[in-house]
This record gives sequence, C-alpha cells and structure tokens, in this order.
Amino acid sequence: KKVAKMQCLQSQQQLRGSLHTRPKLLCSPVPALLPTVRPNVQQVPCFKRRHFKHLVAKASDGDGPQSPQGTEQSTPTSEQSFEGDGTLRIPREVIEKLKYTVFGFDTFWVTSVENYEQDGVVFKGNVRGRDPAQSYQKMCDRLKEQLGDQYTLFLLIDREDKPTVALLPKGAGSERISRFTENWVAATFALFTLLSTLNANNVPIIQWLLYPFNTELTRMDFMEALPSTLAFTAILVAHEVGHWRERHDAEMYLPFIVPAGFGFLGSFGGITRLKGFLPDRDALLKFGTAGPLYGSSVSLGLFFIGMVLSSLGVVDIGVDSPAFTDSLLVAVSAQAFLGDQLLEPIVQVNSLMLAGWAGLLVNALACIPAGETDGGRIATAIWGRRGGTALGIWSVGLLTITSLSSALAFFWLVLVLVTQRGPVLPCRQEITDPRDESAIQRGLVMLGLPLLILLPYPAELIRAAQDLANPAFF
Repeated sequence: KKVAKMQCLQSQQQLRGSLHTRPKLLCSPVPALLPTVRPNVQQVPCFKRRHFKHLVAKASDGDGPQSPQGTEQSTPTSEQSFEGDGTLRIPREVIEKLKYTVFGFDTFWVTSVENYEQDGVVFKGNVRGRDPAQSYQKMCDRLKEQLGDQYTLFLLIDREDKPTVALLPKGAGSERISRFTENWVAATFALFTLLSTLNANNVPIIQWLLYPFNTELTRMDFMEALPSTLAFTAILVAHEVGHWRERHDAEMYLPFIVPAGFGFLGSFGGITRLKGFLPDRDALLKFGTAGPLYGSSVSLGLFFIGMVLSSLGVVDIGVDSPAFTDSLLVAVSAQAFLGDQLLEPIVQVNSLMLAGWAGLLVNALACIPAGETDGGRIATAIWGRRGGTALGIWSVGLLTITSLSSALAFFWLVLVLVTQRGPVLPCRQEITDPRDESAIQRGLVMLGLPLLILLPYPAELIRAAQDLANPAFF
C-alpha cells in the first residue's frame, strides 16, 4: 500500500509540473486530477438542424441545485478543453456576464453549465417568473444591452420537460447554402415542375423530349392546357405567399417546387425552408398554417367554379367515373353538382375542377403531420416537440402501410423521409404554448384537411349498408 501511495503521489507531482509547460494535457483521460473541470461533463452535439434532436434529448444528469459559486467553478472557459477535440468558443468573461447580469432570480436560475461543442454553451436550471415568455424577453434585452447582437439565446425544453437555455454565436445553428446554389436549384426544380404540369395537362412534352422525331407537339396542345396550367401554378404561388407573409421577419430560402407525374398532379408542392429562427410557437403555428390555408382556399375556389361550369355543360376534358371515389370531398361534391352524369363511364368536366382538385391534393399532402412538412410544424407548435414527434411517428407508420397499395403514398413517403424528415427547426422560445386561439383553430382545420381529401369515398360500405337496410335483401 505504501508503494502504491508513493507512485500515485509521484504521478500527481509529474502531472502538476507538466500543466505549467504543456497546457494541452488538460485533455488528459484522468479528469479527477483536474479540479477546474467537472468530471461528468459530456459533449453536446452541434446545434444544427440535423442534430437538434440530440439537444432536446440531453437530460439533466443529476447535478442537483448548486450555488452560483459552485456553478462558477464548473463553468468551462475558452482555455479549457473538454472530451473530444472541441474547444469552447465562449470566453469566460461572457459566461460571467450571463450569470450575473442576464440570468438571475427573476429570469433563469442556473444550476449547471455545459460545453456545447464548438458553437456555444448550454445552461440548465429553473425558469423564474410566472410567464416564461416575459422572463425570456428580459434575458434577451439584458443580453443585447451587455453584449449587443453577438449571440442568440434559446429557451427550450428537453425530453425530461426541463428548461434549457442555449447560447450560440450570431448566425450559428442553421445550415445555409450559397445564394448562387439556392437560385439555380430553385430554377431547376421550377423548370421540371413546369414540364411535369404540362405533361399532366395532356401536353406530351416529356415524350417529345425523349422521342422528338416520333412525337407530334402542336401549338393547340399548349393552348388547351394553358387554363389548367395557370390555375395550378396560381395555387402553388398562393401557398408560398402564405408562408412568406407569416415569416415574422425570418429569412427564407426560395421554395423548391417538387415535380410529380401522377395523372393530373403536376407537382407535390414546394419545400419551404427557413434560414433564421422564428420567435416562438405562436409564430411557428401561423407560419405552418398560412401556406396550406392560402393554397387550399384558392384550390377550393377553382374546384367549385369548375364544378359549376361542368354542371352547366362548359366542359373540355373527360374523367373516369370511378376516379371520383378517390376523395371523400370530391365524391360528395360531384354527387351534388353532377348527379346522374356519374353513372356514365366517362364524365365530362371543366379543367378548372381538375386544377382545383390537384391543388387540394397538394395542400392535403403538405398538412400530413410528418417530419418538417407544414403539418409537422403545426403539430409541433400546438402540442410541443414531444407531441409533434409522436404524431409524426404515427403518420409515417400509416403512410408506410398505405404505400403498399398506393403509388402516391409511396412517393410522398420517400419524399418526406429524404428531404423533410426533420426535426422542425427550433424557435428561439419554445416553452410557452401558443396563445392565439384563432390560429390554433385554423391549425386544427388544416390538420383535418387530409382526412377530407385523401380518404376515399366508402362507396362499397354505403352500398352494403343500404342493402342491409332493405328488407328484401333478407
């Protein structure tokens, strides 16, 4: 025992001597010998879009309440290194200003400070005050007064429903692409969407591009497809205008309009991404709801105009009669406006009705609460990140089952998993529930839109119920 004790004392003396000449030894795998670094500090993943779920998953690891002095001793400085090769970029004087001027008994009481990879720090503790939104606003005002616009403050909830404050340098935390890349990608998507929309309106332009010498393309083809193409384009534009009007001064990328090729559907709609962060869940709810609300309103208007014109005999295209049963709303509306015409194998309708139907389909797909779609944003805003994630898992499961028999559901599922699987970009303050009741009601209506548009009309069930109600059936 004496020999082991002597060897331990010698190793400690050697280590203390090396600390003065080799600061890099602070990365030593023996954290118990370093009194200025907490032994249980773990590296938190980067606060980027693809890693945000790890931040909210970071639990309070049983540090327990500590006094401000204890917190100061455990606070990492810019000269200290933690596990891995990341070095904290937040200077010690900034952290001290935050603890003693920004945070406090009336805003947020800090119990622990942890390294936040190479972008910032994470503070854990308790929110003080009756209204977390007011406490957050006080912290932001004090932060701006002390440090200007150098840093951005986030007030979030982790998976254990405990408050967490993240501090990031200005501009960090969101992935960005160059303006040139954004422009040419958006233009490429728009060009292919135009081709697919024309092809969906009986213009054989894709076939002509593949086989130019064997395909006849006339000017009349474009003239006949012009009304429905312009109508469908107006629906896509209305959807993006809705998002733009409710962006709350956050920067947005140009929308990437995804082409499609399923019957009369010329596009799956746009991929709308934010460059900056929305202020709170109220803003997220309005942003997610505005796009499908604007788009579905224009779609419904065009759909019923086309139905009225079809009932008056102003028709220009034929539709298979069984196709009307693919949508509950469309089937009920067709019975009301077309009546006995549905008994024919081919029903002649106006092309504006098809454009409105396609627009309703696009907006209904966008309202499915899965990933980073509009429906995912609405669900996250109303029920929080945990509730939105749970609803998204159920939606993806139902889409997976439906995709076994539906090509449209399969391609939409692939599109969501590849380009919009999430998580939803965080707001700067996510603790407070949305307070605008009218916005909540609009969001719930938009979440119900897929049930009206995507669910088929149960014709067989209704026919079976009528047979059972008829005594002659028995």
